[in-house]
Amino acid sequence: MAIDSAAGGPSPSVAASMERLALWAQRARWPAIALFFLVAAVVQTWPLAKHLKSSITVWWFFPYDAWQSLWNLWWVKDRLLHFGNPFHTSELFYPQGSNLYLHPVTFVNGVMSMPFQLLTGNLVLSWNIVALISFVLSGVGAAALSYHVSRNHLAAVVSGFIFAFAPFTMMRFGGHYNIFITWPIPFMLLFLLRFRETGRLRDAAFTGVFWAVITLNWLEFATDAALFLALFFAYWSAVYFRRSDPAQLSVLWRGAGVLIVVWAVLSSPALIGSVRDLESGDYYQPTDQAESFSADLLTFFTPSPLWGPGDAPLIGGPNPNHLPVGSVEDTAFLGGTPLLLATIALVTLRKDRHRALIWVIALFTFAILAMGPYLYINDSRHHHLLGVSFSVPMPYQLYDKLPFFGSRRVPARMIVFGIMSLSVLAGIGLTTAMEWLKPRARYLAPAVAVVALGLVWLEYWSPPVYLTPLATPPGIDMIRDDPDDFTVVDAPLGRRNGWTYAGDPTGGPLANYYEALYHKPSIGGYLSRVKSEGFDWFLQQPGLHFLSCPSGCGGNGDAADQDKQAVQQVLRDNHIKYVIVHKLQPDGGGLFYIGEPEITAMTNYTRDVLGMEQVYDDYTLTIFRARDFS
Repeated sequence: MAIDSAAGGPSPSVAASMERLALWAQRARWPAIALFFLVAAVVQTWPLAKHLKSSITVWWFFPYDAWQSLWNLWWVKDRLLHFGNPFHTSELFYPQGSNLYLHPVTFVNGVMSMPFQLLTGNLVLSWNIVALISFVLSGVGAAALSYHVSRNHLAAVVSGFIFAFAPFTMMRFGGHYNIFITWPIPFMLLFLLRFRETGRLRDAAFTGVFWAVITLNWLEFATDAALFLALFFAYWSAVYFRRSDPAQLSVLWRGAGVLIVVWAVLSSPALIGSVRDLESGDYYQPTDQAESFSADLLTFFTPSPLWGPGDAPLIGGPNPNHLPVGSVEDTAFLGGTPLLLATIALVTLRKDRHRALIWVIALFTFAILAMGPYLYINDSRHHHLLGVSFSVPMPYQLYDKLPFFGSRRVPARMIVFGIMSLSVLAGIGLTTAMEWLKPRARYLAPAVAVVALGLVWLEYWSPPVYLTPLATPPGIDMIRDDPDDFTVVDAPLGRRNGWTYAGDPTGGPLANYYEALYHKPSIGGYLSRVKSEGFDWFLQQPGLHFLSCPSGCGGNGDAADQDKQAVQQVLRDNHIKYVIVHKLQPDGGGLFYIGEPEITAMTNYTRDVLGMEQVYDDYTLTIFRARDFS
C-alpha cells in the first residue's frame, strides 16, 4: 500500500478507493438485507418455490379460505380494470349479490397481484409471488423499524426474521391470506417513530398512509393499529405533561390530527361502507365466539405444530368451548430466544426508559387481550389453588364492549402487534448484549448476533410446508370464452359465510375458485359476511334445490324439482347457461356428503330434467350447457 510519508496515512488515491468502497457497502446494505429475506422466504416455504405455478400452501382439512382468497385477488383485479366497486359483488350469490365491506376482500393483496395476473394469466402463480414479496417486505420493514430504534444492522435482521416468520404468521400462510399479510405494520410504526422524533407532519401523513393500507386490506388489523396508536399517543402525552412541555404536546397532537385525516380519507372507500353495514344489523356478527378463539397462555411457549416436518394443525380438542394449543387459531409461539433477548432489553429501562418501555407496554397489552375474556391454561379456564376453584376474567371483556372494536370474533389474532413489539425488544436486547461484548471481545459481538439468528431460525423452522396442487380443467376455458351474458351453477350448489352454510357446504367455496377461472356470475359462493336475507333463496327454487343436495340428492327431490316447466323458468329467470357437476375438489379431494350416487343423480338430473347437453367431462368435473339459451 502506498503511504503518505508526511501524514502517515494512505495515499489520496487509496483513501478515495476506500471511501468509494464504504459508500458502495452502505448503499448495498439494504438490498443485501432484502435478498437475505428473500432467501429466507424460499427456505421457510420450501418446496413452494418448485411449484409456484400450480400449488399453494393450504390446510388439508379446510381449504375453503384459500379458494376464497384466490377469488379475492381475481375480483379486485377485475373490478379495477372495469372501473367498478371492488367492495360489492353481483358475481357471487347471484342474483342477490353482496357487499364486501365486512368481507376480507384483501384489496391491497389484489392490487399487488394485478401486474402478475396480467403478465402471466396464472392466479396461483400471481399469489405465490405476492406471498414471497410479502415475506420480504415484512422482514425488511421490521428490520428498518428495529434499526431505527437500535442502530444495529445485525440486530435488525434478527428482529426482521422474528416478525416475518413468526409461527403465528406461518400458520396463517395455510389459508388466511388476509391475516398472513403483516408487512404494512412495521412501516406504519417506523414513520410513527420518525414523526415523534422530528415533528415533521409528512411523517405523520405517511403513518396515516400505511394505516390506510392496513385498513383496506383487513379491518381487524386496522382496529389493532388504532389501539397501538392510542397507546403510543397516550404514552407520549403523559411524558410531555410530566415534563411540562406544551410545545412538544402540541406538535404531537397536531401530527395525530394529520395522521387521522390522511387515514380517514384514504380508507373511506372501505371504511364508510363497513361502518354502515356493521351498524345496519343486516350482517350477522357472532358475539359468543371470543372465548372459543382466544389464546391459551401456553400457546406463547409451545412450539408450533408446523415445526420441522411437524404435525398438521389440530382441528379441535376435548374442550368444546375452546380451541386447543396447536390449532390454527391457537398457535402463537413466541420463542425462547426472542423472549430472552427481550428480557435483556429490560436492563436498558433505567438508562434509556423511552426506547424500550412503549414496546414492553404494547407487548403485554396485546398478549393479554389476545387471551380473550378468560384466562385459559392448558385448555381450561377453571383453575385450582388451595382447594379453591376459580376463573380469571381478562381485560378483553371490557374491550369487547367497545363499539366497532368489539366486533371481532378471534381475540388470538391480536398477538400480531405483540409479536411486532417483541421483535423490536429483541433487537434492543441483542444490541445491548453486543455493546457489552464489543470492548471485551470485539469479534465475539457479531458472532453472538449470528448465533441468535440461527437459534431463532431453528425455533421458527417450518419447511417442508404442506402444498396442494389446484386443478385448472381446460373445459373451464369454454365457459370463460363464451361471449354471452349468463350465469353458472356449480353443483353441488351451496352458499357459505363465516359461520354457517345453506345447501352443500363445499359448493360455495367451489364457486369461488372456479368463478375466478371462468369469470361469469355464479349462484353459489363463499363470503365471510353476507346479509341473512336471501341467503338460502336458491333452496326454494325448483331445480336449484335439487342441485344443492341439502338432504342428499340420491333421490328424486321435491315434486317441484321434477316439474320441467317450473325448472326451465328458473333457468330462464336467472340466465343460467352452464351447470358444472363437480366430482372432486380442485385439490383432488373428495366432496363432503357427495359420493358416486349423488354425482350420478346430479348428472342425470341436469341432462334429463334441466334438458342440458354435456359438452365436457374429465375425472374432476362434467360441464353441461343449455340447448336453447337466449
